[in-house]
Amino acid sequence: MINSRQPKTLAPTETLDRHIRQTGITTGPTKLALIQRALRLRGTPPFRSQEQLDDPTVFLKIFDPCGGFTWLITEWDGKNCAFGMGISYMEEFGYIDLPELSEAAGPLGIGMEIDVWFLPQPLSQAIKQLRPSP
Repeated sequence: MINSRQPKTLAPTETLDRHIRQTGITTGPTKLALIQRALRLRGTPPFRSQEQLDDPTVFLKIFDPCGGFTWLITEWDGKNCAFGMGISYMEEFGYIDLPELSEAAGPLGIGMEIDVWFLPQPLSQAIKQLRPSP
């Protein structure tokens, strides 16, 4: 569900759960709109704004709830392309085609999910949360 009455950006300590409702939305244009809204609410900065940083801030986490794929988004062009780290069996920085990601159904057909409980944090911390030490 998309709520047209939303703040421009959220405080870094506020979760997305009150602003992003994904129930029943699997793939397609509505999922893309939710991803874009989440990026906007987080105040995700433009491309190249963090390229000189050793530990850029991750503003949004998107994941496959049925698999091992996660995207940690650090920058956004304001439309259909983001930049960040994709994590599966390996970690790789690159550009993320948001319309393509929003159409990915995943193994059970339920689509990718926005982690509404994720808070902006340094990339190193986000990776540590995904791959905790034994």
